[in-house]
Amino acid sequence: MPKKTDQASAKRGAASASSCREHDDSAGVTAHVAKMTHPLKPTLEAVRRAILAADPAITEGIKWNSPSFYCHGWFATISSHKPTQLDVVFFCGAKVRSDCTVREAINDPDGLLTWPSKDRALLSFKADVDFHARQKSFQRIAKQWTGYQKKNAVKA
Repeated sequence: MPKKTDQASAKRGAASASSCREHDDSAGVTAHVAKMTHPLKPTLEAVRRAILAADPAITEGIKWNSPSFYCHGWFATISSHKPTQLDVVFFCGAKVRSDCTVREAINDPDGLLTWPSKDRALLSFKADVDFHARQKSFQRIAKQWTGYQKKNAVKA
């Protein structure tokens, strides 16, 4: 019979591998999106591609039952809970951070983001044409956000 410490070590190793797969699971995200019936599904796919293209270090997985993105911590989720729009929520990890300075670090000259708190921002798309008109600005924001994540080594 294995020692208790060996069992604990094996559990930690499995948990570590599991959490790594959690944020590096493009196949899982693809399968999740394929099952969706949201009217803005093509827009969701375009948003997903834009976020992934913002930085080669970005990975994706399913978090909060939604396509979510990771770069030195979870930083964005595409919410499709409303039938008439997609909401992209940018954040600095899963927990609210009172010391977060991301708002000052993000240059948003087009005013696309709304800020419900100092560490979370929201951007909504109501149509495919809406996304395509704002795609370059959106991708610039995603790139800036991942830069902030890297610089501050935010962990979820």
